[in-house]
Amino acid sequence: MPPQNQFNVNQASAGALQQSLGATQQGLGFTPQGISAQTYTPAQIAGTDLTPYTNPYESQVVEQTLSDLERSRQMQQNLTGAQATQARAFGGSRQGIAESETNRAFAEQAARAASGLRQQGYQSALGLAGQDVGAQTAAQQYAAQQRASAQAQNLAAQQAAAGTRLGAASQLGQLSQQAFGVGQNIQQNQQRQGLLQQGIQQALIDAAKQQYAGYTGAPMQSLSAPLAALGATPNQSTTTNTKNAGLFDYLSLGATVAASDARLKTDVILAGKIGEVNFYNWKWNDKGKRIADPKQPTFGVMADEIQKTHPHLVKRGNDGYLRVNYRDLISELEAA
Repeated sequence: MPPQNQFNVNQASAGALQQSLGATQQGLGFTPQGISAQTYTPAQIAGTDLTPYTNPYESQVVEQTLSDLERSRQMQQNLTGAQATQARAFGGSRQGIAESETNRAFAEQAARAASGLRQQGYQSALGLAGQDVGAQTAAQQYAAQQRASAQAQNLAAQQAAAGTRLGAASQLGQLSQQAFGVGQNIQQNQQRQGLLQQGIQQALIDAAKQQYAGYTGAPMQSLSAPLAALGATPNQSTTTNTKNAGLFDYLSLGATVAASDARLKTDVILAGKIGEVNFYNWKWNDKGKRIADPKQPTFGVMADEIQKTHPHLVKRGNDGYLRVNYRDLISELEAA
């Protein structure tokens, strides 16, 4: 049996390796039990390369740690051999068991140290990558919020512009309604004026028809009705016989063409118009009294005006003065 003071080789070897590992870990600032991996979702960390975040000296630290453990193992093996020699048990089974236990403990501690160091490096890299991912996510969220805010502002501006356009369209519609009402009033006034003018012209033509129908070769009755419609007062003839002037008084003349030159007239007053033809009352001047037929009425047209509108009805006499074919003029006015 070994002496009483002989120590347990297994406990000694295990304790020595544990002390060596503890010193190495403390020197590296590494505590395996203190590692707590943070949890990251695949969506946050997927596709992220952790290489830029790892410690470039990690492999050197691991190798140095394993080298220190190996040195401790060798020292322990030497100590075990020395103790076995002192106990006169060198090469015995107890020494073999002690060395095997030392090697097993070394392998276990080496694996634990290497994996712990690499796990620590991985957790550190993962944490740094997570911070970057979080910063990128925050930046993306901020950019998305800014875009959403800008889109909301644009939408509000578009809605405000649409409201302005709608208001302008409403005002334009109101103005259009007002303009339509004014146009209707103007049209109605024009219709009333047209009907009034048509009534005046028709009254003059009807009166002329009545005169023509009652013509028997004697002096015709005056066109008192159309003259009244035109607002004109018949002039008195220069002859001793007083009568009202009328269009169809020209039919009582032997000829259908009568003097109507403005140079033969005086005191000319516009009596009215039929279509585009003006009718006048006048008095003959001295030249007109000599040239015009004594029976010719002092009511009719101006030859120079008729020459512009009905040139085929105007002729120039040998005396140089213009004459108008009243019979054809009356027929054309009636047809119109």
